[in-house]
Amino acid sequence: MAMRIVVKTTAVIAGAGLLLGAIGRVHAQDAATLPAATSGRGEQAPVADDAAASPAAGADAGPLPTLAVAPLDGADARGALPVQNEKPGRIAEILVTARRVAESQQEVPIAITTMSAADLQREAINSPQDLQGRVPSLVVSTSSQMRNTESPAIRGQGQDFGTSPGVIIYFAEVPLPGDPIASNQGGPGKFLDLSDIQILKGSQGTLFGRNTTGGAMLLEPTRPKDAIEGSLRAEYTSYSGQGYEGVFNTPLFSDRLLLRAAAKYFDRDGFTHDVVTGKDYDNKHFWTGRLGLTWRPFDPVENYLVGYYTDSQDNGTGAVIEDINREELNQGIAASIGLGVLSQIPGLDLSQTANLGCLVLDTFGPSKNCGQDILDEQHARGDRHVQLSADPDDILKTGGVIDQLNVDITDEMRIRNIASYSTFKHHYRWDIDGSRAAFTDYNPDDDHFEADLDNYTEELQLQGTSLNGLLRFALGGYYEHANIDGYSQATALFIQSVLAQYQMTKESYAPYAQGTLDLGYLADALSGLSLTAGARYTTDKTHIDATFVQTALGTLKLVDDAFSNDIKDSAPTYTVGLDYKFGANLVYGKVSRGYKTGGEAPDSVNPDHRVYKPEYVTNYEIGQKSDFEMFGMPARLNTSAYYTDYSDLQKSATDTYLRPNAVNLTPTVGVTVYNVGKASIAGFELEGTLKPTDSLTLIATYGYTKAEYKKFDLLIGDILPHLDCTGTHVQKGNVADLHCVPVQNTPRNQFSVSARYLWPFDPSYGDIESSLTYAWTDRRYGAQTTLPEDEPGSWLPAYGLLNGSIHWDKIFGSAFDVQLYGTNLTNEKYRLSNSSIWHLTFFRSSVYSEPRIIGVQMGYRWGQ
Repeated sequence: MAMRIVVKTTAVIAGAGLLLGAIGRVHAQDAATLPAATSGRGEQAPVADDAAASPAAGADAGPLPTLAVAPLDGADARGALPVQNEKPGRIAEILVTARRVAESQQEVPIAITTMSAADLQREAINSPQDLQGRVPSLVVSTSSQMRNTESPAIRGQGQDFGTSPGVIIYFAEVPLPGDPIASNQGGPGKFLDLSDIQILKGSQGTLFGRNTTGGAMLLEPTRPKDAIEGSLRAEYTSYSGQGYEGVFNTPLFSDRLLLRAAAKYFDRDGFTHDVVTGKDYDNKHFWTGRLGLTWRPFDPVENYLVGYYTDSQDNGTGAVIEDINREELNQGIAASIGLGVLSQIPGLDLSQTANLGCLVLDTFGPSKNCGQDILDEQHARGDRHVQLSADPDDILKTGGVIDQLNVDITDEMRIRNIASYSTFKHHYRWDIDGSRAAFTDYNPDDDHFEADLDNYTEELQLQGTSLNGLLRFALGGYYEHANIDGYSQATALFIQSVLAQYQMTKESYAPYAQGTLDLGYLADALSGLSLTAGARYTTDKTHIDATFVQTALGTLKLVDDAFSNDIKDSAPTYTVGLDYKFGANLVYGKVSRGYKTGGEAPDSVNPDHRVYKPEYVTNYEIGQKSDFEMFGMPARLNTSAYYTDYSDLQKSATDTYLRPNAVNLTPTVGVTVYNVGKASIAGFELEGTLKPTDSLTLIATYGYTKAEYKKFDLLIGDILPHLDCTGTHVQKGNVADLHCVPVQNTPRNQFSVSARYLWPFDPSYGDIESSLTYAWTDRRYGAQTTLPEDEPGSWLPAYGLLNGSIHWDKIFGSAFDVQLYGTNLTNEKYRLSNSSIWHLTFFRSSVYSEPRIIGVQMGYRWGQ
């Protein structure tokens, strides 16, 4: 029923858009020319910038448009889309590389949201978290982890703690390296000097491969240009923030060898303060640098080499304790030392009489009344002042080198090779409970990284056209190799210490092919109707060596375990779709299959639970894209409706194990990944742009998501019983029915409205533009495997954010500009995440939102 409603809604809106386009003056595109490249928000970008900034523009910048619906007569021999000025007042075309080639967004049968460099600056978007609420169906959350995690989920599919990602962030067509346990991808500063950001929605299993079951986020760096130019910017913000950024571009040898360098430094105090140490948490302190080199030794050959490095060292996350689960603390402490029988006598819970949990908390907290004084102290301080035991920090060092080689064999054939090396090192101390008591603290030594990763990728493509341009195709192969060292040291329940170490090697390889045929080849009456089909076969191999040591009171060894394993998974994925282009309108429908790799959970303690299988999705989608005039005003309306069916769901959950015939009755506690069942997600997305005047642009977005589990059978590994959907408290070792649990990170409604206005002052004063955006996100569920009534605080509240900016460019005709901006202007405070381990370590804590930030940027540029 939900799917029928969504489809009907889409049909009505799509039909309305097409009808308005028919009765208005439809902006039909000339096949030989395309207007100037712009942002996905409808802003015209400077021609000189975009022509070299994007791989889609410039005669030598990008690959052949191998998957375009029809050949572009205006494309040159290298296949780049021509860039020309558009008529004033029109909504300009948007160039994207969503199908690994340069195409107009309005001709690509994929749901895409795009933002240009100008959009990012105007709306003060510096990280994935800043995109929250602005992109339909995109949720960027901490996934109950640290503030810097910024884990993206699209259409309800993302990454849980310890599982494979569902959305991959690509930089220059290569996946950014990430933490295999925590959900980080890349580091801060990855939005520096970008040409654009493209958010692709739905499974991208053919051209982008595994782990894009929800979609992909493409970050395209600005390419070197044939011009001497650059810019310097200084920024000052609330909380003593200061940042400095520089970009320099120059040809080194005619137009054959071009260089572009960019760097940024940013430092800002935190907004959560430790009342004992004086340390400020939730601060920012990083620098990042990038160097790009384009080499064109002769006309058929172009090589783009880019290297980057980021060093971030901040004081970690200021979590806030909210409550203590005293009843289960008593039961859990008893069970953790082999006395679980005290709470299993029907009608008599001797663990409460023994009061062992409160005794341990009072002794090691310390506390006078089973933690009530800890809660009272925190409530009196407020959410921006804390006292933490773990001395949090967050240190991340990441970098990489990417090489893209394009060789035109003929006017119709091109070979592309994309090779990369990247490194990712992540050290963090994390006080999960947000208190002075060590309920759960990650506290490794300073000289250990929780994740230390080296990653290599190689991709070879053949792109081309045939049948007089009516058939466009791409085929290739992808290889990836990763070496990972992992280290995890933690304190749990005040007296237990856990040390887990692993060495992991991962390999992945995948041949693929995709093509698009204009069916006009078969009959003239079918001209404009295109069939796209693609397939990919992925093989993943993993080898792991791991050790797990658990001690009590620092000296009493409870567990000392080691294991090795080899895992191999393989799966086919595919895309099949039809699209029809008429005038300035596109309608499409497609089916795609996606695959999220399986693996081995390094923190698992039960030998039978260490390996988890791949997760699969099948996505059904229809959509339309149209440009038209509404009462003489240029308008654009893009809509899509989808239904996603996925199986073998991966969910991380508690894993406990007591060795057979063990003398020590203390169970080992870890975390593993289970395949728990099936789910469906249906939704609708809308993005609209209207230009009432040449100076005023209005933008609206909306996303509706309905997600539910069809089957969710979890093998209970908790020490204590687990409430399921039948109302039964399921004991360890049995299966709980959790199909009624809300799907994590899927708000039902998201929308945003934006307005920007270019003030009609004398041009000699410069250009003054103001912008205002309001973005709303419904409440969302923050837990994975527990019912709302059994996990306090698991519903994260709805919130709306108001952001604005005023930008004065070319001040009095000079090369200077200044921008005043504000984020969260109404200073909303809301919970970003919930700890969601009420039944594991018996507390509830929250991470709170960033407060209002006011900033000013001043810039100077030359040669542009």
